[in-house]
Amino acid sequence: MIPPSILLMSLLGIMLNLSLAGLVMQPDWSAAFLLASLLAQRGNWPWVLPGFWVHDLALHWSSMICLPVIAALPFLLTRTDAHLGPGLPQRLFLMLLGLAPLLWSGWSIPQWLLTLCLCILVWHFLARSYAKSY
Repeated sequence: MIPPSILLMSLLGIMLNLSLAGLVMQPDWSAAFLLASLLAQRGNWPWVLPGFWVHDLALHWSSMICLPVIAALPFLLTRTDAHLGPGLPQRLFLMLLGLAPLLWSGWSIPQWLLTLCLCILVWHFLARSYAKSY
């Protein structure tokens, strides 16, 4: 039930980014929700990758901004979890890696930091909800 709600929140985030662009400084809502969902449960990649494709097309007019880096994250998550075990440091590193294309595509540092903070909050909430369900 969580992945469809994350996709709906992501679409709402895209709408917020498009409607309030230039009026207020805001995070990339969609990227924060989708990346947090992937980091909280790596099995969410079938939901997250199409969401990032829509995100890139809607906000950046290209499908090659965030999607190539995000597409590598499930593989990197599996490798780091196999070698080091699931843990906070590698998840934070992969979060920074996943959000780095936003800096390359022209997002300002304050907007990027807002996106990072939102991603951490959503990731914490989703990780707790997944832990309670098991």
